[in-house]
Amino acid sequence: MPVWTQLWEVLKEMKRHFVMTAGCLLLASIAGFSAETAATPAGQVVEAVRKAAGAAEAGYNAWVGSEACLACHSRYGEYRETLHATGLKSAETDVNSMKTKYGIIADYDRNKVDDFTQGLDFNKISSAFDQFKPNAPVLAYGSKGYSIRIGRVEYPVATVHGGSGLYKQRFLVRIPVTDTATGLSAGLYYSPVQYNEANNAYVVYEPTYWYNADNTPKITGPMAAKDAAAGKSFVKGCSGCHATTLTTVGKDKNGEFVATTPTPVYVPPGSVHYLDVSGKGEPEMYNIGCERCHGPGARHIMATWDKGRIVNPGKEFTPMQQNFQCGSCHSRGASMPSGTHEFPYDEKTGEAYPAWAPTPDLFTRYLADKPGVHPDGKTSRQHHQQLQDLMKSSKWEYAYHKVTCIDCHDPHKPTKAQIRETLVVDSGAKKLTLAVKVNDNSLCLGCHAGFGPFETLTRDQIGDMAGNRTVIGQVVSAHTRHPYNPEGTFGWLNA
Repeated sequence: MPVWTQLWEVLKEMKRHFVMTAGCLLLASIAGFSAETAATPAGQVVEAVRKAAGAAEAGYNAWVGSEACLACHSRYGEYRETLHATGLKSAETDVNSMKTKYGIIADYDRNKVDDFTQGLDFNKISSAFDQFKPNAPVLAYGSKGYSIRIGRVEYPVATVHGGSGLYKQRFLVRIPVTDTATGLSAGLYYSPVQYNEANNAYVVYEPTYWYNADNTPKITGPMAAKDAAAGKSFVKGCSGCHATTLTTVGKDKNGEFVATTPTPVYVPPGSVHYLDVSGKGEPEMYNIGCERCHGPGARHIMATWDKGRIVNPGKEFTPMQQNFQCGSCHSRGASMPSGTHEFPYDEKTGEAYPAWAPTPDLFTRYLADKPGVHPDGKTSRQHHQQLQDLMKSSKWEYAYHKVTCIDCHDPHKPTKAQIRETLVVDSGAKKLTLAVKVNDNSLCLGCHAGFGPFETLTRDQIGDMAGNRTVIGQVVSAHTRHPYNPEGTFGWLNA
């Protein structure tokens, strides 16, 4: 179909989207659209994708990036603030210093100045790094950006991992080397510095990559890139679950693990969430974008928004597929068969697990099942293995309703842990929309009311938690054997 015929069909199909958004105006400016084409978000996206992916079927399997999706699906704009979208961020300047989800927020003395800008020297304070004095890390920010010095070697910070205000922040550096054009490693490596946000304290992360048994630095000056490859590599261990998709992953000529991703059609000016991990000067699809779960977007856009050309997991997937889509990364294990990577990857074929088209062979082809458990072999002692925990529970094969991740979590929302804020449930012959939270147990009771230990409660009562606090509290306390405490005035909720 000629492009203008297709655009005319797009205009007819999308006339209800005639309100232009700022994001689409920016798309228009980079793609050189005519005024007529720029009349709708739909037209702008089609043209941008055509430029990036090529015409017709040849480009249908292309990845376009989340901004191309959000240009039309603007109601999901909150996704940009989710932990999936903001987990990794570049750290070239201090423009986002102390801005949660956007910059370095490490501030051990709580003076609202990040510790790099402040020049924190762990050799001069008491901390988890005491054993490494006088070669404990020194944090800095200067004309060349953020850096960490260990002994005599200074490592530029290229990427920051975490800093949501909830958990922790780690710092990925490049290592000075003698045999690359830039004088720095091609790969990114986790430094030993980890900042815990809950208590504003530092812990030592994987110190054996940086320090010898006698606590002296392992690296004393620029080294061969092949030797830098012995560090804790982000690409080797983590990239598969911190990117929308990887085009390639493997070793370069120097033995460093490197990866590539598709190039997004559009990146908002100043965005820190589209990283240049490969160092090639182009934005890459790191962090978790729309297409991780919905599949390559070009075929949907170029087929005049044919719903058959995009994946809708909530409507199309079985419970197993929904849970394997999320759980392929929210699990603990190693690639197969050799365990090279800490993400699901078939090393024989060079294929990552297709999260947007989940298959039942996750644990037989892509990921060796290695959860961190206590000596009983069942009880979890480590985090980030939610799928394995769910599979051990009664809910995995629950006869009345096989529970899925998205029953309780909304991947599009920037809420804490992306917990749903509403549930739509049956209440007799009617549908009831409940406002739910974790702290008052309404998220759980929205489904469990009327059954088992909660059979005396109704979903209508859950719809009015304040008005039914006493009776709800009595039932919950009988089940948990603890006082009902939705305000979190004691215990872990008050931590």
